[in-house]
Formats: sequence, structure tokens, C-alpha cells
Amino acid sequence: MTNNQPEEFQTIILPTMLRGQRGSKRLLNAYRATIRREFGIGTYYWSPIENTDYVFAFSLGESDEKFREVRQPKNLSMYDESFFNLLIEYNSTKARHVLPGKFEHIQVKINDPKYNDVRVSYLYSSIMLAPRVYCDPSEYFYNDDLAQKTINAHIYINQRGNHSDDDKGCSQKNAIFHENTRAYVLISQPIERIWRRRPAELTKDIIWTYVGMRTGVFRTYPAHRSVRDYDHTSRAWYKRAVAFQNRTTASMPYLDLSGGGKVITIAQALFEGMPAISNETCQQKTQQTSSKTKFPGGCPCSRGSDCLSGYCYQSVAPGPDPKQLRCATERIIGVTGTDISYNSFHSEIMKRMVASDGHRSCDSTYPCPSNPSKLCSTRCYLVDHSGYLIVDPDFVNVSSFHENRYNQLTLGHKEGEVMTDLIYKHGLFDRAETITFQGTCHVSKPSAKVTLKGIPANPEELDNKYKNKGPIPQFMNEYGCIQDQVRYKIQSSKLKWSELIIGEVNGPCMSGQYYVTPLVKTNLILVVIENYYAEQSKLFYNFNCKIQRSIVDAGAFRIINGTCAHKIEKMSSLYEENKCPALRDIQIECKYNGTNIQQLSLVLGFYVIVFYRLSVWLNK
Repeated sequence: MTNNQPEEFQTIILPTMLRGQRGSKRLLNAYRATIRREFGIGTYYWSPIENTDYVFAFSLGESDEKFREVRQPKNLSMYDESFFNLLIEYNSTKARHVLPGKFEHIQVKINDPKYNDVRVSYLYSSIMLAPRVYCDPSEYFYNDDLAQKTINAHIYINQRGNHSDDDKGCSQKNAIFHENTRAYVLISQPIERIWRRRPAELTKDIIWTYVGMRTGVFRTYPAHRSVRDYDHTSRAWYKRAVAFQNRTTASMPYLDLSGGGKVITIAQALFEGMPAISNETCQQKTQQTSSKTKFPGGCPCSRGSDCLSGYCYQSVAPGPDPKQLRCATERIIGVTGTDISYNSFHSEIMKRMVASDGHRSCDSTYPCPSNPSKLCSTRCYLVDHSGYLIVDPDFVNVSSFHENRYNQLTLGHKEGEVMTDLIYKHGLFDRAETITFQGTCHVSKPSAKVTLKGIPANPEELDNKYKNKGPIPQFMNEYGCIQDQVRYKIQSSKLKWSELIIGEVNGPCMSGQYYVTPLVKTNLILVVIENYYAEQSKLFYNFNCKIQRSIVDAGAFRIINGTCAHKIEKMSSLYEENKCPALRDIQIECKYNGTNIQQLSLVLGFYVIVFYRLSVWLNK
């Protein structure tokens, strides 16, 4: 429920839940707890939990009532062989015996000019299976027999059969992978041919190209090794693409875990295939629902706003009219992405942002209009919908090892006056503040993590570290703490696709005129500041500038007792207010923290005899 809608939830469903009854109710405008927060046809289900004061409830959308799972294709003639990401293990003695000739076949290269100290193969893509794909993730983490791990994965993903009856997953005896994992490997395989055929001129600045499936199957080109605990579904680029599923998204610059250096990810969500649905059925749904209800997947549409998924396109899927635009399904099967060298991406962006007069383009300098004796410049930024910097002229000269100098920096951190205007004058961003008890603080200032060679450890070196790390834990610069998290979120209604925000600022850090506009079908906003002049402080340090930027910067700040963020709003506890749930006396069998009394007495007796004989020997 949101904004007291739907009304039936408050008048019918909620009272029934509070009475401790169970039931279900189908509504035409049920609230859908998706990222887009839309209303549509759905059914509420609820039931009380025995011996508690709680009720379990959920809302199931109509499009989710018939869940479709990917199955292994019947005709496998068009699918080539796939290779596991541990390329060097194909050269092991064990793998050479079970999989003869595979290592020579994939033609692994080392010290390629584009990939320092990383083994790659341009002939194939590689498959990485996230830990959750395995029936026993713990065994996957702690098993250092990488050769056997590679053999098991290679045989499984390339097993060819007419049906998927042999892929029942963890319900089978001695199974290693979850059900239908092979199906996701197969349906992602044909894209490898397209990746391989791309001209070199097109891919010279592309580091990796990949597709990550929702189940944890990850295919990337060129083939290379991933870190052992890598799960793409937990990465920011994957979550961002799912959140903005109707747009092409760009990530903040970051240090690639696979040795690609400072990169930026361009990603796009992949939808499930459209269901076969007639236009008559879609029209009936329109007549049954309110004007706020949007169409499910497969229904005709003219724009993305007509669809629950927010995406309208022409599909080759079966339907009444193949040329007709139809809504994409709401369910996302995966995300495809491309990692591009940040410096190359920055260069291409700047080439395209040239002023019409040619004199005030990005990074250009010229006499200030108000004082020709001073030099002004034009500063250009790309920020995302949370105010984080995607493109900044200063990022180019920052070493890729110093990730804290280019990752998760906001516009407020660089241009406090402009960010202040966008928040408090134009209402473009809203401030959101939360307290987290799972924060991460540092003993000392974070520094670049490099090997003795002065470069970040690649996945192969990290696996060797797992194998030889020993029983003594290494020093950790990080520790858990309570933090006050501050972030910003865009108000999309304040800035439509064709709109432009214009303003002028003059503060302790800088002065200039700014222009703000969104980039169509992306999660990016262009910020251009003309007549930019950095103010010079009369003191050795510009404290006013620091304050100006800090009050509109995002970040996580440690909460310490006695500081402003540490608030004591009331003296009474939840227990004293009778708000704590009832406690139950449960006797937990303690198997691991105790010992048998008889065994303990024998051990003590043994040590008494030993020490007695030792003392007699010393007194002689």
C-alpha cells in the first residue's frame, strides 16, 4: 500500500488480517512492490502465524501467477562448446587426462598488451558460475582442487542431450549445480559469435563484454578468469540496470576486479520473451482496470509509459501483428554490459560536447566576461540519478589504483554551490538520511591495494592467496561500525526529457552559470558550467568552501557517542514499554561447547601423572 491506495486494502483486507483470519482478495489496482511502484491486477494473500501476533501477507501480480522457467533448447546443433573461466586449469595434468587438447584449442594468451598479467582467449567467451549456483557453496569456496572444479563444470555445461530430464539439480544424488543452470549457459552462447566478429577498431577501447543471467550464470568475452566469490547479481551495475530497466545505464568509474584497470560499465536489462496474448485479451484488461493501470507484457503499446515494464518495442516473438509495438514482460532474465576504459569513454564524450561557437566547449578557457583579466573555463560533468559523478575532467589524471579518488564522488563534493541550487532551489534532488548498523569504517586512511609489483592482484593471484593464506588472519584495515548514511535521489518530475534547468551561482568555491539537462533513455544528467572561475581564498585553507561542499555531499559518517548524530530521544526502553515480543524458554542442545566429564577426568589424570614424573626427574 502507498498513499492510502488501494482503498480496498484498508477497508477489507487490513481489518481481516487484524482479526487473525486468513484469506485472499483479487484487486484490479493492487500495489506492486516492484522498482517502478506501479498498480495493476494482483491478488493479496494473508495468514496469521501461529502463537504470535504477526500476520504473513504478500501480493502476487497477474504476470507472476504463471512463472516461466528457462529450459534447455531441444535443437542443440547451433550451440558451440563453452569453457569454464579457470583457463589455466585446462593445462593441469588432471584436466589434460580427462579433457585432452582443450587447452591448445582455446589458445590462451598471457601478457597481451591490453590485459597485463591476465590470461585471455579471443576464440571463446568464458563461463563463471556464482557460488549460489552450486548446491554446496561452502564446498565451492574452500575446495582448492581447481582442476577438478574445472573438469566438473566443463563436463556439465557441455553435456548434450535431447531433453533436460538429466538436469534436475540438487534433488539428484551427487549433483553439483542447481536445476536448469545448463539451460542458461546454452541460451547465452549464440551471442559469443557476434562478440567475436566485431571489428578491432570498434573494440579497441572495450575491455570486457558480458551477459549476466539472473540465476548466477555469467558469460564474458574475451574468456578470462573471475575472482572466486564473484556474483554479478550483487554488483552495482547489475542492480542499476534492473532498477532502470527501460534505459541504458552507466556506472561510476571503478577498478575492474579482473585486471581491466579503471573502467566504466554500460549496461541494459534483458527481458524474458513475450507471452502469446491476443489484442482482445489486452482490451478486456483495459476495460476492467482504471486509467492508472498499465499493460502487461505482450500487449500493444505506443510508448514505454503504457507498460508495466516501462519498455515498449517491436519483437519477433509470436503475436497477432509482428510489426506492432508491444510491451516487454516485467520479468528480467539478465543484464548485458560492456566495460570501457574510462579515459577512452571520457575522451569520446568530450569530443561530442562542442559548443556551437567553438569557443566555450568543455575544458576550454577564455577571458571572464565580468573581468577580462581573469581566465574562466567551461566545466562539463555527467552525473547519475543519485548525484554521483560519472564523468569528471579530473578523473582522467587519477591513477586507477586510487579508487577512492574517482569512485562514489558526488557533484556536491566537487561543485557544492551548483548542488545546493539543484537541491534547495529547483528541488531536483531529495536528501535521504538513514542509520545503518552494518557500516564499514577504517583504522587508517584507505590506500591502493597492490602487489609487490605495484599492480592490483589479479583473480589467479587471489586464488593462490586462498590456497596459501595460512591460519593467522591478515591485518584488516576495515571494521564494522554504526554510520549515518546520506544520499540523494532525483525527482524525475522536476526535469523532463526536453527540459533545461538554468541558474547562476557565486559562492566561496566558485562562480559561474550552469545548465542541467537529462540525456534521453539513460540514467545520466549533463551539467555544464560556463564562465567557471575558482575563487581564491585569502587564508591558507578555504574553510568556507569546505563547509559549502560538505553540507551537500553524500557519504557514510561514523556515529560516535556524544556527537550531534548520536541522539537519545527517550529514556525508557522498548522492554519497559511492553513492545518487545514474548520470550520463549527453549533448551538448546549444546554439542560443540561442552565435553564429556569422564573424558575430561581422564585428560586431567594424564597430565597429573606427566607432571609428577617430570618433577621427580628434575629433583634427582
